[in-house]
Amino acid sequence: MADYLPLLVHKAFRVIPGADYNRTLEELTSGGKTIEKAPFYEVALGEGKPWEYLRDRVYPSFVRYLKNKGIDPENPGQVTVAVFHRDQCYLVGGPQFIEMFQEIEGINPAAFHFRVLQWLAG
Repeated sequence: MADYLPLLVHKAFRVIPGADYNRTLEELTSGGKTIEKAPFYEVALGEGKPWEYLRDRVYPSFVRYLKNKGIDPENPGQVTVAVFHRDQCYLVGGPQFIEMFQEIEGINPAAFHFRVLQWLAG
């Protein structure tokens, strides 16, 4: 499987030092910002976690989280995914996080829909 980190960097709308995450989160969610009160989903990637870890553990949990929050898991609108890797934090929009899965797996939205149904049933 191809290395997913370059695609993660490409999909991120902002890359920050991990130590700055709480301050950045406060800035993004304080009054007047467009993503005020939008959910953040945090993912901690240990050193050397392969794509399969995200595919088999992170994405199914993400989809169940979205469903439990009443958010469409196939179109997570204003959700931001904060992916921590080494000393960096990659802030990725929910739709771009879904696109990353589809691109790496080589599937279209219809095939992703069936994955979502499997994850929600499991």
